[in-house]
Amino acid sequence: MDETQNGARMVRIWDLPTRLFKWALVVLVVAQVTTGTLGGEWLAWHFRSGYAILTLLIFRILWGFVGSTTARFSNFVKGPAAAWKHVARLFRHGGPPEVGHNAIGGWMILALILALLVQAGSGLFTTDDILVDGPLVSQASEGWVKSMTSLHKRWINLIFVLVGLHVLAALLYLVVKKQNLIGAMITGWKKRADVVPPGEAVPPLRFASSLLALVCLAISAAIVYGIVSIGA
Repeated sequence: MDETQNGARMVRIWDLPTRLFKWALVVLVVAQVTTGTLGGEWLAWHFRSGYAILTLLIFRILWGFVGSTTARFSNFVKGPAAAWKHVARLFRHGGPPEVGHNAIGGWMILALILALLVQAGSGLFTTDDILVDGPLVSQASEGWVKSMTSLHKRWINLIFVLVGLHVLAALLYLVVKKQNLIGAMITGWKKRADVVPPGEAVPPLRFASSLLALVCLAISAAIVYGIVSIGA
């Protein structure tokens, strides 16, 4: 879909479900770090936000297969050659045009999803040995619980690194390449010049329905509810 907004040629790139996923995840990760740091009675909310994160991650995986064109893994997960080509284009004048995630950004998205899955998954088996146990602690051995608790406490550092790189890349694009990737993820729109080179047609993009997104979210919530209920 190619439309004019505010006198400039704009292209709709991101659907609403993808954007809501992104910013809801940001809020929940901040909540996770905050409640985990505070500890004590806040750990109950730490677990609740963890379940919400796990639900969102499962949703994003489903959406990566059935969602809109730019949300699909097949659209942005590319091989090493594409990644090197993108790096080479970064050193040219102007920003490299990209319809959705670029080749490197695609791998970063996968890394973040997998890292958060490990963090959320290990959290199901964690315990503080005082107030709160993860929902699956009773289903695992003592050794496994200790290993997962240790992993959960240490793995967050990797997530901090990945998030930092993700934010740094977005800021560099904004300052150096004059591409507002953050704004695009808020509004869903990018400048046409940031999507395709001059003279080239915008490739056709398919946008999945919000109803399908709700179905995927409901399935994801049901899966997480089922996992949490195992230890109930």
